[in-house]
This record gives sequence, structure tokens and C-alpha cells, in this order.
Amino acid sequence: MKKIINISLLLLVMTSLFSCFDENKQLFDKVTLVEFQDAVVNSPALGKTFPILASTNAVQTKTLRINLVGAQRDKDEVIKFSVDPAESNAVAGTHYDLAGATTITIPAKSSFGELKVNILKAPAQAGQTATVVFVLEGNGSDIGPNNNYKKVGYRITL
Repeated sequence: MKKIINISLLLLVMTSLFSCFDENKQLFDKVTLVEFQDAVVNSPALGKTFPILASTNAVQTKTLRINLVGAQRDKDEVIKFSVDPAESNAVAGTHYDLAGATTITIPAKSSFGELKVNILKAPAQAGQTATVVFVLEGNGSDIGPNNNYKKVGYRITL
């Protein structure tokens, strides 16, 4: 009889403990944002609110991953971006090339897109650098930029 009471009491205690857990809630069901992965994982540059990544003055392709923070979409999403003229002194076609791209596509049922930046071999200038800063703008309707991680830059050593 004591065993039955002890087992019943134990089951009652276990049931009451498990009933106290909060239900899982969807966190990203209302606002969908985009952000640069490199802005999330790298510290901001000195005096800036965004990271500036190093790049050598050589022909190379850099890839910036774009994160979709929210529910995946059933169709491709086209995200706009721009070069920040106030933060950039690099010249398109001389220091870098985007092949005319002004948008990034995040494929359907995916959480990531890519921005490919071609770093060009510019005339060498000892001790000089050129900086290009990219800014995410969202899709113009229901996907906006994450204000904390919408900018990332490259500093090209000439």
C-alpha cells in the first residue's frame, strides 16, 4: 500500500512539474527582416556601427551572406541594397564591381541570399585604402532591414 501511495505521489509531482513549462511561441511570425551575416558575427569598426572587413588589392570575389530573419517564403524575395555614399570612397568599376546588381534574391523556402562583390585590381597607392559600404533596404513592402545589422563594408588596401 505504501508503494502505491509513493508511486502515485511521485507521478502527481512529476505531472505538476511538467505542466509548468511555457508553451513554445513563434517569435518571427509578424515582422520579417534581412541582415548581413558578417554584420552579425563581426564587431563594428572603430567609431562605426557596422564592421568593415579587410580586402587586398587583387582580383577576387567576395560573398556577403544575407539572412532572412523570419518565416521562410513560398516565393523568391528580391531584396534591394545600395552603396552608402557618405561612408564610401571606393569607385565602382575601379575598386569594385557589382556587375550592375542592385538587388539580391533569397530563393523560395530559404533563409539566405548572397551578394557577390568583385574586388578589382586598382592602381597601387602605398598606404592608401578605399572603402565601400553596402546597406540593405528590404523588399519595399513587408521585409525591412534589421537596423542593427543592415550595413557592412570592405576596406581595400591599395
